[in-house]
Formats: sequence, C-alpha cells, structure tokens
Amino acid sequence: MKTLLIATTLILSPLALSVGAQAQGTVRGAERGVEDGNRAAGPVGGVVGGALGAATGTVGGVLGVDPDPSRRDREERREERMDRRERMGR
Repeated sequence: MKTLLIATTLILSPLALSVGAQAQGTVRGAERGVEDGNRAAGPVGGVVGGALGAATGTVGGVLGVDPDPSRRDREERREERMDRRERMGR
C-alpha cells in the first residue's frame, strides 16, 4: 500500500510543477495585456488586452517560451562579473 502511494506521488508530482508554471505565465500575460490595452484604447482596451494577454501567457507557459529574452543576457553578464570577482579573490 505504501509503495503504491509513493509511486503514484512520484509519477504525478511533475504534473503539479508544470501547472504552477502555466499559472505564472497566465498572470504575467494578463498584467502586461491590461497595461498595454489601457495605454492604447482606455478601459475597453484594458479588458480586451487582459483577456488576450492571459491566453498568450498560458500558451507561452505551456510551451516554455521565455517572456523576457534580454534577461538571459543580463544573467550571463552577472555570472561573468561574479567569476571575475572570484578569480580576483574578492
């Protein structure tokens, strides 16, 4: 009985992690859609932008699309700085 429970938990745990990633994409997409929609067309644009942004964020979360491609460059530069400091003994 315990073995079955442990095996089921191990099999289903990756599904729970992927659902969390999708939800983050949805919220982030909706926030950005509302901001852009409000700026472009006022309150009506905010409503439409929020709905479309949530849909786009969900699809991006499922596919694993990076919402901020420049973030990767910033992280690489930060790692290079940290490596230089480490070599210098700081």
